[in-house]
Amino acid sequence: METQEFDQVEVKDQFEEVDGKAVLLPDDRFRRLDRRIVQVWTIGSLIGYGVALLFVLPWAIYWGLRHPMLLGWALLGWCLLVGGAIWLSFWRPPRLYRAWGWRIDDRLLETQSGLLFQRRRLLPLNRLQHVDLRRGPIERIYGLASLILHTAGTQSANLTIPGLEVTEAMRLRDHLVEKGGGDDAV
Repeated sequence: METQEFDQVEVKDQFEEVDGKAVLLPDDRFRRLDRRIVQVWTIGSLIGYGVALLFVLPWAIYWGLRHPMLLGWALLGWCLLVGGAIWLSFWRPPRLYRAWGWRIDDRLLETQSGLLFQRRRLLPLNRLQHVDLRRGPIERIYGLASLILHTAGTQSANLTIPGLEVTEAMRLRDHLVEKGGGDDAV
């Protein structure tokens, strides 16, 4: 399935210094995530599938030893699962990268994502309560961060922008904290 392409720009140079503060440049195009997120997602998928497959292997061996005629089939099935997991780990991340985008103006932050089910989310900046910067071990190795934006509401009332270069994520966080949280914020 082909993902819908949008006019997107790289994240670099979206801020400029004005009176010692980073100011967001006006632009209505969707911005791409940092390209290194593809490697982060690939490594994360390989680790996740690897752990799951290590739990399946003893089960396949057990049933193969219990029913010797099934040992070959059980190991073949496990090998096919390994092949599928490796293929999926390398096939999916570049497509997710192309499907992901975000843009911001003075009032809204909009994100788009999804391969099979495409999703667009709008976050009014005046509803923003707080912003978190998350960096897992693989993201730290690649110099990336995820920005998590929280609004009032349930546990799912947050929005995450993964794959931002660390300094850009910190600038965007500072910009959002400055712009967000209108009078109705808790």
